[in-house]
Amino acid sequence: MDMSTFFVLIGVGSLMIILIFVTVFTRRERAAPRKGVRSDILADELERHKRENYHLKAELKRFNSLNNLFFASMIRLTARLNPEEIANETLGLLSNYLGADELAAFLYNEKGKRLTIVAERGIDDNLIPKIVYQLGEGKVGLTAEKRLPIGNKEFEFFGKIIEPYDGFMPDICYPMVFQDKLFGVIAICRGSDFDEREKNLLGVVSTMTAVALNNTRSFESITFSASTDPLTKLFNIGYFKDRLQEELNRALRFQHSVSITIIDLDKFKDFNDSLGHQAGDQLLIKLAGIFKEHFEDTDIIARYGGDEFIVMCPEIKKQDTARIVENLLHDLEMYDFAHGQSRHRITFSAGVASFPDDGSTVSELIRSADEALYEAKGMGRNTVRIHYPKVEKI
Repeated sequence: MDMSTFFVLIGVGSLMIILIFVTVFTRRERAAPRKGVRSDILADELERHKRENYHLKAELKRFNSLNNLFFASMIRLTARLNPEEIANETLGLLSNYLGADELAAFLYNEKGKRLTIVAERGIDDNLIPKIVYQLGEGKVGLTAEKRLPIGNKEFEFFGKIIEPYDGFMPDICYPMVFQDKLFGVIAICRGSDFDEREKNLLGVVSTMTAVALNNTRSFESITFSASTDPLTKLFNIGYFKDRLQEELNRALRFQHSVSITIIDLDKFKDFNDSLGHQAGDQLLIKLAGIFKEHFEDTDIIARYGGDEFIVMCPEIKKQDTARIVENLLHDLEMYDFAHGQSRHRITFSAGVASFPDDGSTVSELIRSADEALYEAKGMGRNTVRIHYPKVEKI
């Protein structure tokens, strides 16, 4: 190899070394800013995830809080035994979930075929008594008639039906139905559409409310059966004594009178023997209805025994009670207790006593009224006697 060739090779080698050095240096210079950019991007991504996690945690906390509220409300709802309390619990639950401006729970009156407000949120007080729907009237009435949820789209489908109240325009209504029995309607005004989750919630809540209302009616039926006489449908003596004790406690606190009267039919055994027990039962049923007409709603009428009745009159003195009973005895002459071709005259004897003059306990009052009753029978029946405490000689 000659010297020129040698120097050429050395030059080429040196050039290659310089190129390699430049390339490596350039890559390192480029790599350094890329690493910094990637670090910044990673930091930003971590910060974004952190913010999302924070919002997710807050949303989860809110969701869990609403769930706890929902289950607590469901437990309270099923424990209520008063329709107004049930309706208020339902509306309170829906207010928290839906953020509605106006809500109303309507109870259905099967006899009158109408729906009236039992609880509400956000409705003008002056408007509430006026809002009464008939079946098929407005969204509320249509929901009750069809027993299906009715929103704006469904309402438009039926065409000619209009909302009867300008001050109350519900966006959606759900029926409260259980075992094919209509209890009422929940109506909601919000001004915005409801998503599927909210509609599902409304469906669950309206059904649970109907279950609670059904339980209330069942409880009322059981309570009524346990406290009433099966023949006359008047209260029985057990219920009467409980109510009398409550009224005596109130009378002692507020210092007012409580009167009771015991009514015993005259010669009822003869009526039964001549016409039969079935006729006697029908007579007792008819008399129970007559007694209800003569006494006030605040008075408690009960069947005391076979042909005996007992009545409590709160806040009335015994002289006034005696006049009411005497009017009843007189009015019985106007009633036709005919059986077949024969007409029977019905009379009774009665004794009246009152708190505090004739006793301070249930047993003392009943004993005093009983004494007055036997005095009336001893005087020839068909009369009313007032109990007066006997004054013992010293």
